[in-house]
Amino acid sequence: MELDLCDIERRSDGALLVRVRSSQKNGRRLPDAVFTFRRGDPQYEYWERLSRERSTAGTP
Repeated sequence: MELDLCDIERRSDGALLVRVRSSQKNGRRLPDAVFTFRRGDPQYEYWERLSRERSTAGTP
């Protein structure tokens, strides 16, 4: 997955909301995939680290 195709948002409750934008194929676009991760979820640390790296690099 190209990481520039996703947005990471930190919610007020501490959860991370990850939105993966869909691509267009044959003139049709599927809805974006949206996931939330909370501390303790197996993938939370990965997205947390990526979110920190992006904020220090100036990428939303």
